[in-house]
Amino acid sequence: MSTESDVPSMAQTHMQGPLKVNGSGKPLTKEELDQVKAELEEIKHEFGLKEPDRSFMDDDDIKWRFGGAPDYSLTNLQYLKERSRIHPEGSLELVVENLVKTWEMERSHKTDPNQHQSVDVKNFRISANGGKVFDNDEANAVGNYNVLLNACPADLWDSDNITWEDSHEAFHDAFAAFPWEVLEVFSGPPKVAFTWRHWGHFTGIYEQNTGDGQLVEMYGFGTAVVNEKLQLQQVEIFYNAEEFISVLRGDKTVEETNANWKSAGCPFTAMMKK
Repeated sequence: MSTESDVPSMAQTHMQGPLKVNGSGKPLTKEELDQVKAELEEIKHEFGLKEPDRSFMDDDDIKWRFGGAPDYSLTNLQYLKERSRIHPEGSLELVVENLVKTWEMERSHKTDPNQHQSVDVKNFRISANGGKVFDNDEANAVGNYNVLLNACPADLWDSDNITWEDSHEAFHDAFAAFPWEVLEVFSGPPKVAFTWRHWGHFTGIYEQNTGDGQLVEMYGFGTAVVNEKLQLQQVEIFYNAEEFISVLRGDKTVEETNANWKSAGCPFTAMMKK
């Protein structure tokens, strides 16, 4: 099992790119991370903002991949500052958003799939873009990237020959963080249908291609069947994975992607102007 010493910080266990484009390709220093945490507390206090709620992080017997619970300060700061929606407390959108964030945390950081409380362990199934359907153990073994990129052509992402470790290593140096948000929910439980946005600033390197800090965004649609405990049972995700990889490789510009998606703007920017 990996330990905390195997990663630059518990805030950058997977995404380990620089905060700004500086040519170093290195993760945040302790001083930069301290500044991130200070800014996060400052904007929460000034604007009454709340961090996302990732559940099931406090049990004593959790088998953590890196020896301890992750620190989402950096991801949460970018999420609060750059999200395009602010969902009301108690709304279905916020419930779905926090559930997916909890699932991502568990899948990325808890090594024992039987400790993943955001899913119905026996009945969980997930697929992306019509690719292979993975059960809970299979999805945990190959990792989220291999699940979500499974339907890609092999020249873009050869999931059959990429291990869990290799898949995460591929994106280590590209982004400092990669937040996720729900845009809109179209139906409630038991089958939830929703649109989403995933984004980050390409400040680092992917396959020898160096980013210039450009905002790389993914938009998509998903459905999730949940049980009475709001645990995920059947998840289907749809998005343009090929565009995402092509941008990171430098084969496409960000302006050439997401032609059918329009941003609603950033509500935090609007707050700052008041």
